[in-house]
Amino acid sequence: MRRQLLPALLLPTLLFAGCSGDDDTAEDAPGAQDTSTPASTSTATPDSDSSASSPAVAATLPDEPVATVPGGEPGMVVEVYALTRSAESVTATMAVTNEALEPFTLNRQFAASLADDYRVSGITLFDPAGLKRYLVLRDTNGDCLCSDVGNGRLDTGERVSFTATFPAPPQDVDTVTVETPMGALASVPIS
Repeated sequence: MRRQLLPALLLPTLLFAGCSGDDDTAEDAPGAQDTSTPASTSTATPDSDSSASSPAVAATLPDEPVATVPGGEPGMVVEVYALTRSAESVTATMAVTNEALEPFTLNRQFAASLADDYRVSGITLFDPAGLKRYLVLRDTNGDCLCSDVGNGRLDTGERVSFTATFPAPPQDVDTVTVETPMGALASVPIS
């Protein structure tokens, strides 16, 4: 009986070993982390890729923002273009523009933590009348419902747009303060 059992136990082991070959494709596997430093950085654009759980980055922005604040770098300007209410949520459409004579690099300036990498999870909405702060919504995996700002160089005059989704304040709240790690934008209307 042991002789018959041994081949039956070895077959799955051999099949599994054959499927887990030692080749260079392991770094392409889902969930694999790349710890290498990129050879070059790409320019951040409004079309920057976002993760699958992110809302799409705004393709077109209105002509003028409804609020602006200087950012953390010389010449960086943070702009809010719209706060749009939809059922139980509010989505902020925002951008960062480089008005400096020198380029700067966008990376984790808007992230709530290092785990959020280049995401805009550090943005909040604050209702000064109700004294309530609204954090970016997160999915069941803990990923924020927000896009990223890219991780590349932003040259003079360039702009990168992004979105972040929050729980909706009560219907009678029609303006909020948009707080970013770069500064606050007061009395932004919710449409």
